[in-house]
Amino acid sequence: MTTLANRRSAILLFSLPDCLHSHRTRLVIKEKEITAEMYEIDKDNISQEIKEISPYDEFPTLVDRDLVLQNSRVIIEYLDERFPHPPLLPVDPVSRAKFRLALNKIEHQWYPEFSQAYQKGSLDPMFIEKIKAYFLEILPLISNKYFMSDDFGLVDCSLAPLLWRIKDLDIELSENKKAFLNYSERIFDRESFQESLTETEKEI
Repeated sequence: MTTLANRRSAILLFSLPDCLHSHRTRLVIKEKEITAEMYEIDKDNISQEIKEISPYDEFPTLVDRDLVLQNSRVIIEYLDERFPHPPLLPVDPVSRAKFRLALNKIEHQWYPEFSQAYQKGSLDPMFIEKIKAYFLEILPLISNKYFMSDDFGLVDCSLAPLLWRIKDLDIELSENKKAFLNYSERIFDRESFQESLTETEKEI
């Protein structure tokens, strides 16, 4: 690896190969076509140079010149403002607030619950029932194209890693199943999504 101190003119992303937060950050970078150097981190073998950048082993970590950011929510909103096209948050304040409420629920409820429920390739049935109820709750917001919009946005970027990891579950949503599957396929078919996948994630 080139000495990272010499790469500070580039945007650097340090992310984990199978992590919901890392995945959505990579997806935002690919969706916005940001030129960034991405480094996949092995948590069992972190170099001293990377530890100096992220001393508490918090990933993803983004470096933009002298700015170092941890926390995927901070990173993706920073990138959306730093690279405004295409915008991934709505312009009007009411819709932005609704997006942020949805983001908050995904990252503080569903990401940790998935991580806790996922064991050795299978999910706790209680989690499956809960996530089914959530998908039914938001189905009216995703039925047309993307979350509350015809345009792909940060909520879709945040749901995508979760949808990918549960795609092979036979989640029964009765007559609503087709709409849910169509939404998932719209995301998975995006070039940015396919480019965001690590080799580990491709095997999921």
